[in-house]
Amino acid sequence: MILSAYDKLIEKGLNPYFQGKHKGLCTVPYTVLKDDGQLPTMGTNRTGRAILDVIIYVPLSSYPQVDSYAAQVKTALKELTSIRYTGNETSTVISDDKEAYTKSISYEILKKLEV
Repeated sequence: MILSAYDKLIEKGLNPYFQGKHKGLCTVPYTVLKDDGQLPTMGTNRTGRAILDVIIYVPLSSYPQVDSYAAQVKTALKELTSIRYTGNETSTVISDDKEAYTKSISYEILKKLEV
């Protein structure tokens, strides 16, 4: 799931990184893809959903870009039939160490759980 999201964001020119791979300050918008674990379906341990957290970074000088960049990311990921937008998004906050605005968007994929 995370690899297909990464490939799609690369294809669309949206600068994806895996968690911990981006170095330095935010000078252009980019995304960080984070595996956010999995949850079982209520009443069973056979099926569940994996959570993908897509964290958006936009330079502090570019606040108006936060929503438009988020929309570009959501439009790109909508092309993947294997993942589903959950509707969960955080508010925009400042990352002091990256000098960026950040926002997180959650996606999920239904899957068979390994036991």
